[in-house]
Amino acid sequence: MKKLAKAKDKDKFNGSNAVKLDSKRKDRTRNIFIFLMLAWPILNWLIFTLYMNLETLAYSFQRLNRFTGEMRFSGLTNYKILFQKIINNSDSYGTAFRNTFLWLGLNVLVIGPISLVVSYVLSKKIPLHRFYNAVLFIPNIISIVILTMVWSFIWAPNQGIVNDLLRMLGLDHLTRVWLGDPDTALINVFIYCVWAGIGFNNLILSGAIAKIPKEILESAELDGVSNWQEFIHIIVPSIWPTFATVTILGATAAFRVFLQPQLLTNGQYGTSTIALKVVDEVLGGGDYGLASAAGVVMAILGFIAVYLIKKFLDKMEAKWS
Repeated sequence: MKKLAKAKDKDKFNGSNAVKLDSKRKDRTRNIFIFLMLAWPILNWLIFTLYMNLETLAYSFQRLNRFTGEMRFSGLTNYKILFQKIINNSDSYGTAFRNTFLWLGLNVLVIGPISLVVSYVLSKKIPLHRFYNAVLFIPNIISIVILTMVWSFIWAPNQGIVNDLLRMLGLDHLTRVWLGDPDTALINVFIYCVWAGIGFNNLILSGAIAKIPKEILESAELDGVSNWQEFIHIIVPSIWPTFATVTILGATAAFRVFLQPQLLTNGQYGTSTIALKVVDEVLGGGDYGLASAAGVVMAILGFIAVYLIKKFLDKMEAKWS
């Protein structure tokens, strides 16, 4: 009996060890899998984000010796040159900085609120609302190069749809080179960005509106609440965190505007941005130090702007709640 009891205890012990070993093996496999899944994103961040940003910061304190091709430490020289260019608007640097902050205002004060209103209107299931949702989202699934080609064709001076329509209406005096006129080029690019930017925001905000309990909206309707009151007192407070996220994303995107003015106007006619100037300095003039200084300044200004916007949005969220 004692031998039988010992054998049973031994089997239990071996079984317990087997379970522990199996559990450890599963944990090890899981950890290896997690490491492999995270290894590339982390490596990508270390190389293309952290290292590149630190290198950009280092370059901002160096000047290129065009005779030897070497970068030498120059202190704050690049920053002095940059601010002089901004103040004197030489090489359109002042215009580029101004436009970058105009884009910030456009994304935060125009595209965001318009997207919110559009999302609410479409959530009311108006006729053809599915079609409108699809049309708004089309710019997000088509190459930006194709979109800008279509947009350029619409506003082309000779065979463009807009000018042809004006001629048909006998308004020939209103026709112009829309993307080649300093008075209209920047506004035209802005309109393009509004058209291309609403769809993505509408997708996110529509999803947030759809999650609002139907009982709340039905109760408001029974109480005779108008659409305006419903929008202000129910919709906006309910989806404010989502709207704040969309706004922050738009604010950060404003400091990376590059392709739109590049493809539509080549950055001319008063449409340049600081991101475009950075690329021009690197590819055109090879002034890596000045380009890096401009990038660092815009990163700092962008951080400050986004921080202030987030603080404002947080205060508004506390007010709504």
